[in-house]
Amino acid sequence: MSMNLPDNFDGFYNIVLGMSLNSLKFNNFSDNFDAERFNFDGQDRSRDFDLNARMFFFSWFFARRERLFEAYSSLSNDQSKLLYICLITYRLAGHLAFKIPVDFLSRQKELEAFRAAEKSTESQYPVTGMFGKLQHFDFEFEGHRYVADCLGLEACLHRRQYFYEVGDVRVMPEPGDVVIDGGACTGDTALVFSNAVGPAGKVYSFDPVKDHIDILRYNIAQFPYQNVVAMPYGLSDHEVDAPLMVTDHYAPGFSVEAKPVPLTSLDSLVERGEIDRIDYIKLDVEGAELETLKGAIQSIRKFRPKMAISLYHKPDDIFSLLLYVKEHFDFYKFYIGHYTIHQEETVLYCAPISR
Repeated sequence: MSMNLPDNFDGFYNIVLGMSLNSLKFNNFSDNFDAERFNFDGQDRSRDFDLNARMFFFSWFFARRERLFEAYSSLSNDQSKLLYICLITYRLAGHLAFKIPVDFLSRQKELEAFRAAEKSTESQYPVTGMFGKLQHFDFEFEGHRYVADCLGLEACLHRRQYFYEVGDVRVMPEPGDVVIDGGACTGDTALVFSNAVGPAGKVYSFDPVKDHIDILRYNIAQFPYQNVVAMPYGLSDHEVDAPLMVTDHYAPGFSVEAKPVPLTSLDSLVERGEIDRIDYIKLDVEGAELETLKGAIQSIRKFRPKMAISLYHKPDDIFSLLLYVKEHFDFYKFYIGHYTIHQEETVLYCAPISR
């Protein structure tokens, strides 16, 4: 997809609205639905037109359009700006009417090669969840061995989620880096980051769910490098002393609701000397991204880490998180990536101008 990108508010408003309305009028896609993600309970939702969602997001766009344009204007390359427009259009039009232009769909030969390499058997670890039992993976890929019991590694290793490289811009964990893995779940990102940073690096992997921490610790013992530390907390801007949340299943996208969970902040950990350096921060913390950034202000100013921040848990995240980083830290350039055909898994990449 290509277009003349708008450089003013009126152009931005008109192109988003025009693309959305034209898509709703002319398109009716039957191949733009992730059944594995959304038909997990056996109910087919592929042909559902969600009127309430369309009404919500059109109202949301009208109310937030100036902030959305401000965030769009802050992006540092045309590829990110085009993707940003398309992500908003998808929210307004929905999966039946608009396809997000994601590059991994055009790399089918690479996907086939990855899936041929990604060997797995059914896990013997005694836990299940919304996507069924875990799989035990043990395979070699691009010079690294991957061993873990999890749901899969395609997102990071094939789609390259949390690894941004366009031209001379690189926002990713690299050999020797100290990484914050905010949102460990079953440990898939911890494993990928562990291999990326190698024996000279370290990964601090955070999660407030006991079931996730138990799986993570089980997996750490299998990892080729013993450079991952399980951190049994959620990340925020304050500390809470509470027991780990027990779900009796793995729970990506879990909600704590009114139940207290153990929390800490990166600034507190750095101040106490528990973490002495930060080179890369990944945040996928179920809507607590803003609070985590607020709790890391001093650390970010001190270390100027590369950052990969999820932008999709709350509707306003797509502009509010970028604008928060821009307001509080004047040493970043901004890019975005997207790793599904639906609304989830948008990542804001913050590349420090200097470190």
